[in-house]
Amino acid sequence: MEAQVGSKSKVILLKTAKNLFWKHGIRRVTVEEICKEAGVSKMTFYRNFKNKDELVEAMIEQLRSEGQEGYDRIMNQEISFHQKIEQLIQFKYERSKGISKEFLKDIYQSDNPEMLKLLENAQQKAQKTMIKDFKKAQKEGAIRADLKMEFIIYMLNDINNKIMDPQLNKIYPSGEKLIMELTRFFFYGILTK
Repeated sequence: MEAQVGSKSKVILLKTAKNLFWKHGIRRVTVEEICKEAGVSKMTFYRNFKNKDELVEAMIEQLRSEGQEGYDRIMNQEISFHQKIEQLIQFKYERSKGISKEFLKDIYQSDNPEMLKLLENAQQKAQKTMIKDFKKAQKEGAIRADLKMEFIIYMLNDINNKIMDPQLNKIYPSGEKLIMELTRFFFYGILTK
């Protein structure tokens, strides 16, 4: 991406694209629709991005970076691990508001190898950080001592696969509700708080 990272038009295009993709999915939204909604010309779009795929990759990287910053902010607080988990769940909720099943399908079932590689790398980075924090919490007694970290990674990966499960998608009316149910189930199981 040759364009300046902080250029005003690039920021507007990324925000507009995210909003449109979130609502309608990636495949359905065209460059023309993004430009119209952003109030910029196609020339401006192509000055900032080679094509829609590059825009999607930049958006995914931006989401990853914002997610990591939020995670770090929460985990670096001087509060109990339980409180951190509650804040992480709330953070996940805020970040998944309004996310459509179309967007999730386009992300998780993409035929773009670069995007899939970007997603996989982002997921691995996030899991590595999370496991480090979970091991620390385990040593401090906040997580069961007998729980294997490999099991946590397996379950996190399985949860990502469940997002596209057709049966679960029939049960939950929106991607947002499914993501939150999977997140709460991972941390709390079937128990009340």
